[in-house]
Amino acid sequence: MFGYVRPYPPELKLREYEYYRGVYCGLCRAMGRCTGQCSRLTLSYDLVFLALTRMALLGGNPSASEPLRAVRFEKKRCLPHPFRRRASLQAGEITDYVACASAVLGYHKILDDKKDETGGKRLRARMALPFFRTWQRRAERTYDGLSQTIVPSMTALSEMETSGLPSADEPATAFGEALAALFAHGLSEPQARIAHHVGYHLGRWLYFIDAIDDYDEDVRAKRPNPLHRLYGEEGLTQEHREHLENALIVELRHACNALDLVEIDPAACGTELSPLLYHMLQVALPQKTHEVLFPSCKQSSTVNQGE
Repeated sequence: MFGYVRPYPPELKLREYEYYRGVYCGLCRAMGRCTGQCSRLTLSYDLVFLALTRMALLGGNPSASEPLRAVRFEKKRCLPHPFRRRASLQAGEITDYVACASAVLGYHKILDDKKDETGGKRLRARMALPFFRTWQRRAERTYDGLSQTIVPSMTALSEMETSGLPSADEPATAFGEALAALFAHGLSEPQARIAHHVGYHLGRWLYFIDAIDDYDEDVRAKRPNPLHRLYGEEGLTQEHREHLENALIVELRHACNALDLVEIDPAACGTELSPLLYHMLQVALPQKTHEVLFPSCKQSSTVNQGE
């Protein structure tokens, strides 16, 4: 369920894209510091959106010594980019929290793969599980109770998948609640309520977009897929895909409506943060929705650009 929440670079200003990449680099470094260097290999684009949301809600990138610290970037080199220094978000409470949230989500994802996958994928999940468990335990030592915030929802989701998915909506709601808990953890009102709303609807979008993307493979492998339960042997027709696109856009609009309640301080967060967040919800994710639902359109667009 990871890797879908990323920007659409052709519609971004250069400074906004550099801001996004700087947050990504800052999270990568934070994962090495908080959960271990090898855990950096599992960093997902989805977690950048969590960091952006919490920066907007907290009005910057606070640290223990500077609770009101503004967002700042540093030029640094790293192993993948040894010859050119790149902007990296300065370490703070947000980078550390998102690094730990990544470890928690990754641990539950690998448990899910171990249960649902077959053959080589299941074997890889079993071999990787000890590493993910170690990273999750390190995250729990830093943020006590973080993992437990999503256990009820993830347990409910696992039970639904084991019993044959009673509906398409219930497992999406369970995953939405899990992501909402991570978005809102440690925040006070009203920020916690806004974060919960954004995370909930983004989680539902993620669950459905992943189910759509994996639909054909899941049906062939006889893995549980909520849309197969919904549409049966008829599969995803053109009409079904159009209805799903409308429903997923509604989820993104709900998340965007919650974001409207946040007064993002450009002095503390930079002028790039607000347009970047709205770009994700109003441009990038609707674009990703259409690409996943109508892959032939994506292929024809790629061909036309090549010509």
